[in-house]
Order: sequence, then C-alpha cells, then structure tokens
Amino acid sequence: MGTVCQTIHRTQVVETGGFEFEQPVETKPYEIKSNLPEVQEMCATKIQALYRGHSVRKQKREVEESYPPLQSVAVPIEQVPEIFHHAVSKVLLQLGPFDYSKCSTMVGAKTLPPYQFLDKGGIYIGQWKNHQRNGKGKYIFPDGSLYEGFWVDDKANGYGRLIVNSGDYYQGEWKNDKNDGYGVYVHSDKSKYEGFWKDDNRHGQGTETWADNSAIYDGSFYMGVKEGYGIYKWGDGSNYAGGFRNNQFQGQGVYVWPDGSKYEGYWQNNKMNGQGEMIWVDGRKYIGIFSISLGELQGQQKGWLRRILLV
Repeated sequence: MGTVCQTIHRTQVVETGGFEFEQPVETKPYEIKSNLPEVQEMCATKIQALYRGHSVRKQKREVEESYPPLQSVAVPIEQVPEIFHHAVSKVLLQLGPFDYSKCSTMVGAKTLPPYQFLDKGGIYIGQWKNHQRNGKGKYIFPDGSLYEGFWVDDKANGYGRLIVNSGDYYQGEWKNDKNDGYGVYVHSDKSKYEGFWKDDNRHGQGTETWADNSAIYDGSFYMGVKEGYGIYKWGDGSNYAGGFRNNQFQGQGVYVWPDGSKYEGYWQNNKMNGQGEMIWVDGRKYIGIFSISLGELQGQQKGWLRRILLV
C-alpha cells in the first residue's frame, strides 16, 4: 500500500573512486506516498487529530498557568493560620460565617490553595483568574484584619465584609477597595451607620445611631457630613427636623423640646436665626426675628420669651 503517515527512510547506491556505499534518503514527515484515496483521507484525518490534540493540550496548559499569581507577587503556603486577632475573632463569633451566596459569580475563576503575598505578608484563600484575585475569597491582613467577599482584578468589588482589628466592621457593597453603595458600618462601641456610601464616605440617605441610643439621625449625607434634609432624635425626647449643612442645623427647620415646646423657623450654624415662631407648652407664642442658640435655652422652662434676643 505504499508509505503511510510516517517518516520513511530509503537508500540509494553511490559510486565514488571504485567504492560503493548506500546513502539514506529521507522523505518529509507525514508525506503521503500512497495513491489510494482512502489511505490519503485516513492520513489527513490522523494528522488533523494529532494537531487538534496538541492545540488542546497547549491551550489547557496556558489556561492553567494563567490562574495563580506571579511568583514575584505571592507564593503558595501549606497551612493557613486559624487564630485571628482577638478583636476580629470576637466579631466573627458574633456575626457567624460570611454568606458567599450574596456574592456574584466570576466566570472562569478557579479556587486555588492559599497564597501569601511577598510585599506585605497578607494571606489570600479563594478564587483566581489572570494571575489576580478574581471571584470569591478572603484575605487575612498582616495586622489581623479580615476581608471576605468578592474580588475583581485584585480589589474588593461587589458584596463583602471587612472586620478591622479595632473591632469595627463593615458589611455591604464595595468598589475598588472602598465602601461604595449600600452598607452597614458598626463601631466597636456598637454605634453604627446604615445607608449609602461613596469612596469610603457616607453619601446619600442613611441612618446614624449612637451606641447608647442617646441619639439617632436619619437623613441625607454628602461625602461624610450631614447635608440636606434630616431628622435628629435624642433620647430625652427632643428632636429636630429640617435642613443641615456641614453637620449643623441650617435653613428651615423645626425643633421640639422634651416638654413639647416648639420652635419653627430659620437656622444658621445650629442657631435659631431669622424669622420664626416659638410656641410654649403652656400656650404662649412668639412670632418674630430670632438670634439665639439652643445652649442659651437649655434647661430653661420659664422666662424663655425674655431671653430671646431680637435683632
């Protein structure tokens, strides 16, 4: 049937100076010499199969090599420390395991053994893709703090939880390693903020609660400060509803004292300033121009009208 799908060695006789010797003649690899169509088709099929197999193995090897971090960035470790910072451990016991079902899914990400970063010493356990932390995973900071959640291109993105070694923790949405979106930040003294964030700042609608529930603010924030409309409530029963600017009463607002007395009018820098109306619980009323701070009225149950400073 002739030569089929392999390298064939032949010889030819060469005469020189009265001597004869055989010189090998090599045909090209996989050269098809047979004239039979079925043999030629079989050879072509085998060659294609071999090429496809080689391509698949090469592609698989390249994909596998694309998952782990570069050796200059992080190295695999056999054992992960089980004891976290004592404050972090305490918070973990209170909160319980992190719920990864709230995280997104990274297509093509692969879970690998733990790696320790060479520059700072932090340890990451989770999914990788393109030599970076991509997908679900947790990172143990060198100082004992712990982040668990979703990663995109080596940064916290999406839903996640950070427990700081001070005992504070944040749980919510992230963007490029910063609190961004909706989330809850709880301090070690149990005071907390729940609402929207931008670039690690309280931004948008949110609620701020003091540790002993002595005060609650529910309203608007702008890059970390109370700005816009909000409602402040204190544990003694007093409350304020109105405008804020740079954490202070500003613009139109209503302040109600524990005994039911009420001021409604304009404010400037936490001070009643401008046109307003004061109504006492006993029915007395004053309408006019005000310029007086809450501190000047604090604890006064009688004689408030005489203390109003007209301008």
